[in-house]
Amino acid sequence: MRRADEHADDSAERVDRLLEHDDPDSEDYALARFAAEKVVADLPDAMFEEHEVFMDAKLDEARLVEDAIDRLAVLDSAVGGTAEAAMNALRHGRFEDVDAVLGEAEESREDPEVRVCVRSARAEAALVRGDATAAADHYVAAASYLAVEENDPESREEAMLFRSRAVGRLIRHADTFGGDGGWIEPAMELCYTNIRNRDTHEWNRGARQMDAGSAQLSSGRLKDASTALELFLGAEYAFRIASQHFGRDRFPGDWAAAQNGCGLAQAHFCFRFREGTGRAPPEGSWTGSEDSYRSAMEVQWETGRSVQWAKTRINLGYLLVHRGRAEGGEAGQEFLRQAVEECRGAQSALTPEIDPDDAMNHLLQAMVELTTAQDFLWEEDLPLREASVERLMARLQRQTERVGEA
Repeated sequence: MRRADEHADDSAERVDRLLEHDDPDSEDYALARFAAEKVVADLPDAMFEEHEVFMDAKLDEARLVEDAIDRLAVLDSAVGGTAEAAMNALRHGRFEDVDAVLGEAEESREDPEVRVCVRSARAEAALVRGDATAAADHYVAAASYLAVEENDPESREEAMLFRSRAVGRLIRHADTFGGDGGWIEPAMELCYTNIRNRDTHEWNRGARQMDAGSAQLSSGRLKDASTALELFLGAEYAFRIASQHFGRDRFPGDWAAAQNGCGLAQAHFCFRFREGTGRAPPEGSWTGSEDSYRSAMEVQWETGRSVQWAKTRINLGYLLVHRGRAEGGEAGQEFLRQAVEECRGAQSALTPEIDPDDAMNHLLQAMVELTTAQDFLWEEDLPLREASVERLMARLQRQTERVGEA
């Protein structure tokens, strides 16, 4: 058994390796070190290449805080000193100090626009330090400061957009860094506030339902099984309502995205059902997910959305892999054969069009690796559950979440 200090030595070596190309004398070095230490501590089992990606993502989040602080300084010259102090704390990775300084600025100002800006910066800082629940609460507070005029559709639209962007930030953070999904209640408060605003264009209604579905899907993947199942059912419902608002003929691309969301929600419901109930998933959930994916793919193909079509086909392959493993026996092997076909089909459509460094390419590589498992899966002398695909599945799960499948 490895001693804790040995693991700590490995972590320190990993941090140094991540920082080997950074200039220790630059003003951003402390922030880069914070990001490296944060991702190595929070994600100890990730590969080095993944830690590099996570570190870059963490730095991108920190730069959003910088942008918010810069906007605050421009918006209100009276808080210039406060903004400077917050920026200094940020660049040294002292995020608790960032929040404290900004909190004092919020208390001292009456202008709603300034308060919105301050709270948004506090939310972004909370995400950088990994506290998505605090970030969600900050976003809710910021939204409460928004000045919305009853007879001014433009101000209502701006408020809806702010809430939608806040939910999107929470989703992207969770899909990249994981967590416990504790942000879902305040996030849904933002979603439902938008959904209750019925005096909007039909497309907007669909978009707000997509926010609600995506939030529940993202959080559900992080929750315990019993809670997750309820969230996945809520996500499926939201995506179905979004489909109705979009309409297949009116907004075909968005309709297909909503159908893909339905498939994802039902798929994850199946993936977690036995864990939550002790029973096999309902047949209708398996087939419902596949039907939703195929409906989305049909429209994506008809409208020339080859990349979206391939991504949905990857999701279908992923569904069939899980079903094959759950079924076992000859039936399970047939689902696995189908999964290989779907993944290869997706690969042939995407490979010529994507940047080699794009996250989707990493997902494709994982799928290609999965196809190499078929020789083991089809060996008569190897039981299906002993086919040694756990490592492939774990990598595939990480890559799928990073792409942001919904």
